[in-house]
Amino acid sequence: MPPTPSRLQEPPGQAPSPDSQRKRVLELLALLTGAAALIVLVIDLVFASPGQREAWLAACLVLVSGTAYALVHWNRTEYVAPLIVTGTLATAVLSVISYGSVRTAVGFLFVAAVAGAGTFLGRTALIATVAASVSALGLLTLAEVNGWLSATPYFEVGLRVWITHSATVIVVGVMVYHSGRQLREAFNRQKEELELRRKTEHQRDLSLERFARIFRTSPSPMIAQSARSGMILDVNPAFERCYGYTRDQALGRPDSFLWADPGQREEYLGALFAARRAEQYAARGLRADGTTFEGLVSSEMGDDREDKLIITTISDVSAQNEVMERLRRSEERFAKAFHFSPLNMTISRLSDGAIIEVNRSQDRAQGLLPEEVKGKTSVEIGAWLTPADREAFVEQLLRAGRIDGYETRMRHKDGSLVDTRIWAELLDIDGEPCILACTVSITAEKEREALLLNVARGVAAETGEAFFSALTRHLCEAIGSDMVVVGEIRDDGRVRSLAIRQDGQARPNFTFSIEGTPCARSLLQQDMLICTSGLAQQFPQATSLIESGCQAYLGKALRDADGTAIGVIFALWRQPVELRPDTQALIAIFAGRANSELVRLRRDREIQRLNETLELRVRERTADLHQLNAELDSFAYSVSHDLKSPLRAIDGFTRLLEEEVGPRLSPDERQLLDRVLGSTQRMGSLIDDLLALARVSQGVLTQQTVDLSAMVQGILAQEQLKQPHRVIEQRITPDLRAHCDPRLARIVLENLLANALKYSRTKDRSVIEWGLLPPVGGEPRMFYVRDNGVGFDMAYADKLFKPFQRLHMPSEFEGTGIGLATVRRIIERHGGQITGEGQPGAGARFCFSFGESADSPAALRISPPEGGTP
Repeated sequence: MPPTPSRLQEPPGQAPSPDSQRKRVLELLALLTGAAALIVLVIDLVFASPGQREAWLAACLVLVSGTAYALVHWNRTEYVAPLIVTGTLATAVLSVISYGSVRTAVGFLFVAAVAGAGTFLGRTALIATVAASVSALGLLTLAEVNGWLSATPYFEVGLRVWITHSATVIVVGVMVYHSGRQLREAFNRQKEELELRRKTEHQRDLSLERFARIFRTSPSPMIAQSARSGMILDVNPAFERCYGYTRDQALGRPDSFLWADPGQREEYLGALFAARRAEQYAARGLRADGTTFEGLVSSEMGDDREDKLIITTISDVSAQNEVMERLRRSEERFAKAFHFSPLNMTISRLSDGAIIEVNRSQDRAQGLLPEEVKGKTSVEIGAWLTPADREAFVEQLLRAGRIDGYETRMRHKDGSLVDTRIWAELLDIDGEPCILACTVSITAEKEREALLLNVARGVAAETGEAFFSALTRHLCEAIGSDMVVVGEIRDDGRVRSLAIRQDGQARPNFTFSIEGTPCARSLLQQDMLICTSGLAQQFPQATSLIESGCQAYLGKALRDADGTAIGVIFALWRQPVELRPDTQALIAIFAGRANSELVRLRRDREIQRLNETLELRVRERTADLHQLNAELDSFAYSVSHDLKSPLRAIDGFTRLLEEEVGPRLSPDERQLLDRVLGSTQRMGSLIDDLLALARVSQGVLTQQTVDLSAMVQGILAQEQLKQPHRVIEQRITPDLRAHCDPRLARIVLENLLANALKYSRTKDRSVIEWGLLPPVGGEPRMFYVRDNGVGFDMAYADKLFKPFQRLHMPSEFEGTGIGLATVRRIIERHGGQITGEGQPGAGARFCFSFGESADSPAALRISPPEGGTP
């Protein structure tokens, strides 16, 4: 048997367990009982008289106590309490028999036995102990009453009795204390268990609430179903959105209607019940509308075998799978585009420039093979001449995120420098920042740019003969020919050269015949004539070309807008040549520019010839016009003058008739007679105005410096005398002068001021302004007359200066419509201009000039004074 520790070792900081406490109490009881019995045994052996010694009882009790103590140390505590209780009962019975009376102190042992049984043993043992004690006491009492006990009752008290009683009381006290402590501890444990259960239930409620919240708000479909029947107990809103079933439609049904493939469901349930959980099971779900989707199903049954609830989560990964598929296809396309691109492409690390991948295209910039590039840095292979060049490139790339057309120079593997252009973009490969770069050699492009620059200089030169000289020089350098000629076809069919460039030198122009030459064939066809070799064999009659040793020819006809050949441009080589398409394109560009310049040159010649005869034609047309105007003015004057005599006769006889029969006329007849008189007066005004209009067109202008401001003041003073009842506010800018005919200038001002006064007479205060407008560019300064009258609509402004055209009814304002036409005729005779502007109800303004600026310093004032008086 393994050794048993003498006492239980409890972990530090923790309360002893109930078993350890019980063991300690049993151990203490065994010690106390044994100690008391041992003391009684010693006292009885030493002090008791020979006839009264009962040491054997104490020895029995010591033996029981020792056995109990040994059982405690052997961890056989389940036998200790029954042994002590049984030994105590037996000792009590034997003591009563020994003492001869139940009234002795040994009666305490029955109490101790019952207390021990009630404390350490169960209810059955307690009942048995009580029954045994009561029965034993009854039998012993009956024996004592009947005298069946052989011993003489011994009631002497002493130290032995006190020790026996005290030990019994102490043992009973220890047992009662232990029993009470066990009750308190049991109560506390029960109280703690209740509190723990309350907290556990609260946590369970919180967990259930959180679970319900998570269940309801989860973005993924969730299903709660019974593991026994498979019926759906609950679903969340995400389930309804995903499957298209409402919660009421799903509850109480098995989940088979949610699986597109029943075999997948059987396989899934087998795995779930085997492991009580399943995670990320790929399956196809079936929606209410019959469509399917790819999903990942996860279920949990819990570790408790009694747990019959299954919680299932479904993730719709159709979009994710589609994205992954698109990503896979995109990566595949990228790989194909990368490797099969005809352009040189590389992927390098951003940190050190080490090249990770290079495509299969030929490296036209450096001439390196992929195996010569991989694993090396861009500086090592010569893609960057210096580390500083790469740092500048990387800095710009990091700043913008991408680079388009970055120009630099790389070193070819043969040691030469190559002009290149780089397109680059940042990308991430397995968490490593990298650079995807495409490199293109632009050496040929640079050469073409230089060539095109040469072309631009050739076709952008000055005009005329200088242009053709520059054009032949640049074309000769661009195509490397021995001779370039631009010629113009004369009327006799021969060609006169406009510019010749031979062997890098300009040659004198000359005239030559094109019969039998390639130039003649060039003029017959629309496209370019090309002869790269064998010129003598194809054109044996072109003796001058054959003698010069030329073997190749390229020429194009220059044509007018109607397609007529007007010239030719051609190039010659002494050796056979191979013309590239870009060479032909260059010649076409030069030919087009030469064609345009030759057409322009011919048009300039025609314009020059026309200009030489233009002045003579203008003088002739001007003389004819003056004669026609003079005849027209004479006719108008004659007609107007001849009309006055019959009009005066009509007016005179009408007035005589009024004097004779006027009193006898009826109102209607009086009205008719007044209308005749009014019409004759109006016709007289018209004739007078026509005569005035005809007179302003006749005679010679007598121009001098006229003070127009003084003239305006005089005219307004006369008008004020004629209309003394009117309030006229005059705003006149003084000292405004002009170089004009004073008689005609007065007619202009009288008409304009009379109109201003007439059309402002409906106002309580007529405001008449006279001033000078600010200068506009180099135009002559313009005078203006402004009023605050009724104005006019600008939509009819084109009728203002036409004879007999009026913008107001005669019933509103009188007039013939000749005044402004007369003003316009006078202004135009002076070489000036006149304009009018107005707004209904806001007055009108008429601006005019006499063809030159006012010459008075005072005329520089733009704004007139606040108000002036004549």
